[in-house]
Amino acid sequence: MDCGEGAQRGFVKYGLGLNREMLILITHLHGDHVNGLIGLLQTMSMSRRVRKLTIVAPGELLGWMNNTVKVFQIGLTFEVQFVAVKTGTVLRGTDFRVRAARASHSVDAWSYRFEELPRPGVFDPNKARALGIPEGRKWSSLQRGRSVTVKGKKFNPAQVLGPERPGRSIGYSGDTRPSKALVRFFAGVDLLIFDSTFSSKDADKAIERKHSTAVEAAGVAQEAGAKKLVLTHFSARYTRADSLLRDAKEVFDDVVAAHDGLTLEVPPPGAV
Repeated sequence: MDCGEGAQRGFVKYGLGLNREMLILITHLHGDHVNGLIGLLQTMSMSRRVRKLTIVAPGELLGWMNNTVKVFQIGLTFEVQFVAVKTGTVLRGTDFRVRAARASHSVDAWSYRFEELPRPGVFDPNKARALGIPEGRKWSSLQRGRSVTVKGKKFNPAQVLGPERPGRSIGYSGDTRPSKALVRFFAGVDLLIFDSTFSSKDADKAIERKHSTAVEAAGVAQEAGAKKLVLTHFSARYTRADSLLRDAKEVFDDVVAAHDGLTLEVPPPGAV
């Protein structure tokens, strides 16, 4: 989600892997959100990446990216699939989808919502045995949501699976002012990563520069019913994020301040 300067160094430092299945979402075309993209593509090619890479971004990025790759003579070793962002679902995979909504920034900007699709319910082997379904491939098919036939009789997954399990969701604001539209867009997300550039004492600067304060980020999380909030995109005027975190916690309890290398677990809905 966005690709600032030096992104490739972060990939190497934290062992993220340069040949993994990957999707890059770009919110807008300010340098601190895209300047690392070319370096990352070049580093991937130097590491002999072969997997297709998908980039979702404002359409204007494609010309800049192609021209820069050509001028720098970067011979990409993999296919790049470019998807111009639009309102609604911008990408759908086998087990996920990505949706986009307009943000409110000083340039054309977008927010993203990454959603894991619902998963089949838990398989009950006792029910399968009671129905006379032999263990093995037919069990595997039922677990994947496919019907099977045994001795001329058809069995549906619903006969051996528990209730469908909802997937997880992550919201990412990019640079933006808070809005009711984004509250609706991020409704019920398990994790919300939101612009928190300024503290409440600098609210006038947030309004002027089309960013959010930590309190406003917390307000969006609270209204949207998000489960956890991550504050990010701090102004360089703050040497520490402590004051921003205190501001946010006055409005929303489960909140952390982002930092390099932060790792968070997003548990499935309903998990204890």
